[in-house]
Amino acid sequence: MSRKIKIISLLAEVGILWLYLPLLVMAQPSITRLTIFPNNLNLVEKVRRIKLKVGINEITLGPVEKGVILDSIYPQAEGCEFLEQEYSSNSLLSWKVRSEKEEETTLRVVYLTTGLTWKVSYQVAVGKEDRFMNLSAWATVENKSGMDFSQVYLTLTKQLPRQTKQEEEEVSRGNLSESYLSDSKNFSYSPRYPITLRSGEKKRIPLFTSSHIPIKKVYLFDGAKYGEEVREEILLKNSLDLGLGMPLPQGPVYVYKMGLADRINFIGQDILPETPPEKEVRIFLGEAKDLEGERIQTSYQQLPSSEKEFSYKLILYNSADLPMTVEVVEHFYGEWTILESKPENYIKEENFVVYEVEVPAGQTQEIQYKVRAK
Repeated sequence: MSRKIKIISLLAEVGILWLYLPLLVMAQPSITRLTIFPNNLNLVEKVRRIKLKVGINEITLGPVEKGVILDSIYPQAEGCEFLEQEYSSNSLLSWKVRSEKEEETTLRVVYLTTGLTWKVSYQVAVGKEDRFMNLSAWATVENKSGMDFSQVYLTLTKQLPRQTKQEEEEVSRGNLSESYLSDSKNFSYSPRYPITLRSGEKKRIPLFTSSHIPIKKVYLFDGAKYGEEVREEILLKNSLDLGLGMPLPQGPVYVYKMGLADRINFIGQDILPETPPEKEVRIFLGEAKDLEGERIQTSYQQLPSSEKEFSYKLILYNSADLPMTVEVVEHFYGEWTILESKPENYIKEENFVVYEVEVPAGQTQEIQYKVRAK
């Protein structure tokens, strides 16, 4: 038999074999969406175009991440019936599907996996006159999934998926079996362009920037919490009218300020608490240079009615050559009433009072009060 005849015969045999084997259809690259939750849980959605023939087809997708939660995998393709699913040792997902006709359709595969985390950080630039600031937010994404994600559409959220109590315990032990996603409104951020996340990589992604946000500098004395320190803080409102108005997740904030010769100085850092829209937030800059406070208990009496009466004197020292206004906070617990106060004006809240006093340049100012509490 000639070589040409042998080749034709071999090709014919191969063709006959393919008639009896299920059709293997590799998913073509298209769209991948990735949602990263804050508890080492990630949602992956892959969208591909596939070709089906009449009868039994085999669809293969992958490789997928080693941390994939197999029970969570949800495949969907219009016009076909999924018969079985297999996960191979080389991290490939495959399905046998039945199709009634030959066609091209869209395969969507959604599943949960682990190994990707994110955290937010903020940078603040305060203007020279302490009246306005610029705020930038960045996300640091870390990929420990063992897989590269190329050109994925990313969503970063701080809202935990809804889980049963047992599943929450498994998450805390790092033993994830399955999870159910909540459709409640969440705090999420999505870059407008696809992102590449390589295995083992840490990448910083800009979330948003807001400029010219009005701020107010505040000097705070809270002797019960911070001792003699008078804290320098900036106060801002997370309002749409003022250039913000979006949910702000908790994260470190680094504060800079323009100095002499247009040099940028680092002046402090703090933790920005989770701040919903229209909520005021304070950012700690550091200890005030020219202000100091002292908190002295002047009396204490236990009454027969199980109540107690006590008095305090608060002394503020201003060594600057300008008058300084200080916000003074005193905390109370249980049921309480202020019996005496000097000055008489203060703001009463549920568990504390706030005095706002002006301390003359180079002088001191005192606050005295007496409280009955039980």
